[in-house]
Amino acid sequence: MKQLFLLGISLLAVSACAPQPSPPPAAVASYALGSSASTTTAFDGDYGSVIVRSASPGCADPRFQDALLTIRSGLAQARGLNFTAQGYVTPQGALAMQTEHGQTFQGQIGPNFVLTGRAQGPNCVWDVAWNRVRAL
Repeated sequence: MKQLFLLGISLLAVSACAPQPSPPPAAVASYALGSSASTTTAFDGDYGSVIVRSASPGCADPRFQDALLTIRSGLAQARGLNFTAQGYVTPQGALAMQTEHGQTFQGQIGPNFVLTGRAQGPNCVWDVAWNRVRAL
């Protein structure tokens, strides 16, 4: 009985140390731009907080600071306080995303995994960037 207990503890310890699989990709919203058929996992990762580089005149600070971007299985998802944008990354690093309310983002991932682009709402335009902080 003692040997069986030790074997069980050993198996539990080994399984806890084994690499865990990546979480499944997020559910794809109907408003997501692009195609899962023409994407890549080369840019997968966590891209941290957004940096607002400029805003069109008269536009308030959009408070994008908490807009985190994650790319998994080629599907990009930016989540902020009041929005979620989704789209697929092309093999060339181009990314187009859209929110459920129609706001859009068009951007390009560069060789150092910096995503730069333009977010557009009904009356404002913001030039933004994300830096990849962790590859998946």
